[in-house]
Amino acid sequence: MTNFWCSFPFGCRHGCPLSQARLTRTNCNPDSFLYRHHRRLISLGGIMAVQGFNGVVDISHYNSVSSFSTVKSDGIVAVIHKATEGATYQDSQYTSRRTAAKSAGLLWGSYHFATSSAVQSQLDNYLGYADPSADELICIDYESSSSGTMSLDQLEDFVTGIHQKLGRYPVVYGGSLLRENLQGVTSTVLSSCPLWFSRYSSQPSDIPSAWSDWTLWQYTDGSSGPEPHAVNGIGNCDRDTFNGTAAELQAQWPLTSPAS
Repeated sequence: MTNFWCSFPFGCRHGCPLSQARLTRTNCNPDSFLYRHHRRLISLGGIMAVQGFNGVVDISHYNSVSSFSTVKSDGIVAVIHKATEGATYQDSQYTSRRTAAKSAGLLWGSYHFATSSAVQSQLDNYLGYADPSADELICIDYESSSSGTMSLDQLEDFVTGIHQKLGRYPVVYGGSLLRENLQGVTSTVLSSCPLWFSRYSSQPSDIPSAWSDWTLWQYTDGSSGPEPHAVNGIGNCDRDTFNGTAAELQAQWPLTSPAS
């Protein structure tokens, strides 16, 4: 089911700004104003069809959250929050937001921002602080870091350590650095992990060669990339789509197997 999102900054007669209005062929009458207006904007290039189910956000203490109930009401079903970074950093908002989001009925996940610190120290920091339950997504965020960038060998050691401790592989998040470091590589333990690909373009193309397909796609950081950029209750933020339907996301969460 394709969701069409309007990038025009004005409202519709249904009481919601079109920048936040979601339209599907199954929930909008083809004779209605909203449907006809969206079809007109599509012809003018005002709407971009974002591939996948657009119901995931990833945030950290840098993002303000007024209400997770409001976030859920805006069509979001899953929140992935920064838990830790490197060997010692812990996000101060993680624990309270975890409780609030799950109380609001949202799926929950955490991520660890990788650095070049000793892998075991990073594993201890992440697993000790995030303390993930079996129904929560776990993720390693692999990108350049001013504190020192994790090597590919360290990344493989990290996901192996997660698997040894929890009996499941984490999601691997990455963009250009991950693609460049895995150029031509097809045999790696990383292939056992779901791919969360960061690419701010119209399609999640040129994924790293270790994967046959993506599971999550971060299509915007809240300013670059296709719209929508904002979520009610948060504002502009990192937004992500799932390579499947809403029902499949609910059924497959916490995403322990790569897309095939």
